[in-house]
Amino acid sequence: MAEQRKHNGEKNKASRSVFLSFEFEKDAGKRKAFLHQACLHSDFVLQDKSLPAAEHDDKWRKEAKERMKGSDVVIVLLGRDTHNAPGVLDELSLAGEVDCPVIQLMPQGQNYGLAGKYRAVCEYKWTLVDQMMRDPAVFARSPANRGK
Repeated sequence: MAEQRKHNGEKNKASRSVFLSFEFEKDAGKRKAFLHQACLHSDFVLQDKSLPAAEHDDKWRKEAKERMKGSDVVIVLLGRDTHNAPGVLDELSLAGEVDCPVIQLMPQGQNYGLAGKYRAVCEYKWTLVDQMMRDPAVFARSPANRGK
């Protein structure tokens, strides 16, 4: 089920559909925190298209692929072991199949490994995240590392 998040109750914000990819067993709190912070700090209303469970069977893959087709961007919420998470790597493969831009979100002050072949990185600062959200496809094609 997609969640819609509003920024400070304002009604005239642009909307973006995001598929959040994260290590489900260890980093589910990152997803919740990201969406909550978006309500407070983002210039956009975010519609979360990510899946509620990590099944990784054919039905799950089909649903993830459909949700990514309807998303503006796949955002990888990087944690310590995200780059080794089989589910995240699965999701990135699916993002490539549907040609959805992928941005890896790096927590401030961290230097975690990147997941998959995608090298577009956005530092986790809301001014930079909003800049990325204005045109995720262009951001994803640009050279890596923002805000460094």
